[in-house]
Amino acid sequence: MASRACGVLAGALAAGVLSACAVVDTVDPRYDTVNRAAAKARNEAILLNIVRASHNEPLNFVVFSRVSGTTSVGAGAGLPNFGVGPAPLVSTVNRQFLFGSSTLSGSTSANNSFDISLLESKDFYTALLSPVDLPTLNYFVRQGYSHELLFWLFTESVEETAGGVTVGYQNSLDPNKACRFHPVLGREKCFNDLVDIAVLTGLTVEVVTVEKTLSTRLISQIHGRFCFDRVLSGNGQADMADQRKAEVRGLLAGTRHAPLCKTPWNPIARVAGRGDGNTPEVLKTDTLEFRLLGTRAGPVTYRIVTRSTFGIYQYLGQLLARDQAGTILTAAPAYEDKQLLNIIRGYGPGCFVDLSFHGQSYCVPEQGAESTKRIFGLLAQLLALKTQAGDLAITPSVRVTP
Repeated sequence: MASRACGVLAGALAAGVLSACAVVDTVDPRYDTVNRAAAKARNEAILLNIVRASHNEPLNFVVFSRVSGTTSVGAGAGLPNFGVGPAPLVSTVNRQFLFGSSTLSGSTSANNSFDISLLESKDFYTALLSPVDLPTLNYFVRQGYSHELLFWLFTESVEETAGGVTVGYQNSLDPNKACRFHPVLGREKCFNDLVDIAVLTGLTVEVVTVEKTLSTRLISQIHGRFCFDRVLSGNGQADMADQRKAEVRGLLAGTRHAPLCKTPWNPIARVAGRGDGNTPEVLKTDTLEFRLLGTRAGPVTYRIVTRSTFGIYQYLGQLLARDQAGTILTAAPAYEDKQLLNIIRGYGPGCFVDLSFHGQSYCVPEQGAESTKRIFGLLAQLLALKTQAGDLAITPSVRVTP
């Protein structure tokens, strides 16, 4: 009997040692889940605003201020109640072993919380509605985005001036606005012809930083201009189909273009003085012009009018509303989809992002929508560039506890 009691006490001591169990949580699966969920929400927000624009409905912009998640797991184990000693057992133990909540227990909890901010401030809309400037365009040029894609997105219209006559070519689905006849040059061109000319001649953006002293404080200002790069010109000729290349060269007709990139450029202009010998200097705005030289009508000047971020959404919404791919990217690689915007109605076999709006489903295909995916990334970056720190005030807080 004594040996049996000793065995029971030894078992109790062992159980006491093993009664606590620690679970070490790992952060990587939850980090990955939150990362994917935030990216999905951002892409759906971009698609939703494009769809809203196609229905002529107001756009709405929100941004994550904070995303966090917590998980806790607890477990406990102990010996069941049992009697030790001669029969009869005490009245509280009716069986040999009695299991209760203190014997085996476990608990787990998980919650995710995120704070969102509504972008409705004056500063945000001022930036959203302002035309994209050349330094901003230069950011995207340097990130490897297709020049052709950037011209289609950021250009509202191109004005062509020759012999004192100016004709405008709109980046529009209406051929009466996109295609015009220039009476001095004696030929008709369309907006897509001008885009292909830009690609074939290597039109790009060049920036320069100017430092000035303002009230004893040194400030730096970045200014940009359009210029022609010979290396980009060679790349454009290599990517463009031979037939289209010949057509564009026919429009150029052996002309030269200026200015060339990396040539001297001073973004400071002198303002006419008042005869007192003091001629103040002011900084020019972005130079949105370039020229073709050697035409039969003399120099031809092109002025580019850029879109705002809001205008890009409206343009993409128009493409979707009219069920048109919008344009064919002539310089896109042969293995990629050449549509500027690829959003299908209904659900496909695989969607990069999808949603429903007014009972209609919209899907960006996972395969064959390379340009569309790049546009989503570009719009996300533009929105971040337009968002000020003050716009990220933690306003509504949403907590989800599964």
